[in-house]
Amino acid sequence: MMTDVLFQELLEAASLAPSADNMQPWEFRKYNETIEVYCAKSRALPTDVMNMFVWISIGAAIQNITLAAAKQGLDADVTYNSTKENEPVAVITFKTGITKTDVAGLIGLRCTNRSPFKAEPLEANIIEQLNQSIQGYKANLHWTTSATDFNRIAYMDAHSSYIRLEHKPLHDELFSILRFTHKDMEKFRYGLTFESLDVPKFAVSFAKMLQYWSVNQMVSNLGIGRLVAKQLSNKLRTAGGICLVTALERNKIAYMEAGRAMEQLWLKATALGLSVQPYGVLPQYLTKIDVEQETFLPRYVSALEKHRKPFYSIFPDAKNEHPAIVFRVGYSDKQSKRSDMRLLNTQLNCK
Repeated sequence: MMTDVLFQELLEAASLAPSADNMQPWEFRKYNETIEVYCAKSRALPTDVMNMFVWISIGAAIQNITLAAAKQGLDADVTYNSTKENEPVAVITFKTGITKTDVAGLIGLRCTNRSPFKAEPLEANIIEQLNQSIQGYKANLHWTTSATDFNRIAYMDAHSSYIRLEHKPLHDELFSILRFTHKDMEKFRYGLTFESLDVPKFAVSFAKMLQYWSVNQMVSNLGIGRLVAKQLSNKLRTAGGICLVTALERNKIAYMEAGRAMEQLWLKATALGLSVQPYGVLPQYLTKIDVEQETFLPRYVSALEKHRKPFYSIFPDAKNEHPAIVFRVGYSDKQSKRSDMRLLNTQLNCK
């Protein structure tokens, strides 16, 4: 059943999953008739609180495997490993099945769209279809279509995003995964490019200078980092809807389930002709000040604590859950170019 050819096809689908900062923190091994899923620790971000984005990303890759298998007439069953180290974080088994999927063919089309969206609220039936798409997964969706809420979320995002430039551990991590040249892109095949971030060519030289901490400090002191964060967050002010994906618990299995739901939602949105852009700053930082606030300077903790109440006033039913990712969803006449910097199947195959 699990031939080498099929395994390679499923790896290809997994490789097209979204991952935080395009780190692709996954590896896979064919073991008899199963696929074992591993965390690639070398591609985990050091500042990722509880490795939440690692698990969300791996969950998305698992979901792509299950969808691609269904397209081949196979039902996939996922068993998670909650405790043991240096063993698979999940094992996927297969059997001949009848599961239908209307989104597997869109795995290669799903992408982040950083272009402007129309100020056209999502219809209730569209939101219901998106909600229905994640039924059966242990995660929840919370929505707002209010322009007032969009402005509040944009404000919170802007007043959080600048921290990644100003806080040295986050700054150093960011510039360690930015790929400045085609040679770097070919060498690593993971991480971020300026093109994928939609940084205008005229601004790339300036952005490159920010890797030097002394230059970055000068720019931060001038308030330019905050202005850039505000400009990037302004896109949140215009959307069809903003969706919060939550995990039901704060552990790796729950985050992997949230990742599976996230990918299912994203693919369904693609099927409905919607554009999607993920925002991870607020979920990550709100989790960080709960779990490891000592990793932040006190002034950042104070700034982020001010966002907690307004954030949960927008998503009141999420108070007893755990934020995983925020999505800007809507209609757009323009699509951003999909990043083609991906690890090869040979790099994903854990022998």
